[in-house]
Amino acid sequence: MLQRMKLRGLGGLGVLVAILFWIVEALLHVFVFGGESFLKNLFFSDPNENWMRLLISVTVVAFGFYAQAAVDQQQQLLERIRKKGTRLQKVVDGCYDAYVSMDQEGKIIDWNRSAELLFGWPRQKVIGESMEIIIPERFREAHRKGLARYQATNIGSFLYKPVYTQALHRDGFEFPIEIVVTPLNTNGPQEYFAFIRENFPADK
Repeated sequence: MLQRMKLRGLGGLGVLVAILFWIVEALLHVFVFGGESFLKNLFFSDPNENWMRLLISVTVVAFGFYAQAAVDQQQQLLERIRKKGTRLQKVVDGCYDAYVSMDQEGKIIDWNRSAELLFGWPRQKVIGESMEIIIPERFREAHRKGLARYQATNIGSFLYKPVYTQALHRDGFEFPIEIVVTPLNTNGPQEYFAFIRENFPADK
């Protein structure tokens, strides 16, 4: 326990403030009331005065260590969340199916390795681009209307189930796919994620 109580961060600041308080209070006592030297007032003043200084100093130090412990706990939590996020990203990147995620404006926000192979676009080229980059032109208006309808009514016939349609490759050719789209409902902006695979004739 004592090894963890290192004089660092807010704990160290609390100790420093407590020491400075004791010194400053003794100086003020000399200047205001006079009669005693600074050193005598610092160490040999009225016992009640010393108890008051000690109580305030201990409180400041304790608060400093408590605040530092809270900060450390928050940092540990953030680090665990970061590690879980990294692990999840590795799982997504390793999926056989293409994984594509978009925001409420229809812009791509995530794209795994399988999506790169399926559609021909590297991840850095598509992040922030419209989802329509992989939708054949004749289907784009229906995509816009479906997205707007779901955002207005929370009803989407294309969600939660396999949908068989055509996708557009980077090289300009179309190919059949099976796609499952799921909305991600959080306290923040609406997001959608989809798992996509090429719909080979043998899969039908």
